[in-house]
Amino acid sequence: MTQPLPEPVPGNTETAAAPESTAASAPARDLNRTIGSHFKMIFLVIVGFTVMFWLAHFGLLLFTVDPERPEIKDALETTKIAGFSGLGTIFGLLGGAVGGKL
Repeated sequence: MTQPLPEPVPGNTETAAAPESTAASAPARDLNRTIGSHFKMIFLVIVGFTVMFWLAHFGLLLFTVDPERPEIKDALETTKIAGFSGLGTIFGLLGGAVGGKL
């Protein structure tokens, strides 16, 4: 005598269906990003400080009588380093905003 086959167990229909294509089912990426007010405030403060440091640097270069004094040299070096740091920060913030990590 032969025994009848057991009834199949109903499977999970969500995992049973094979995905058609990941590219076709992925949602379209929104290229219009909104920038929040917190980001704008930080960005404008960084731009303001950077402009201030570069103005101080070029002001010291143009309007000092003796730029070879050690105090003036130290001030020039400090404002130059702060100005370049500000530029790096601006580019970092812009890169983060473009990359979507606001």
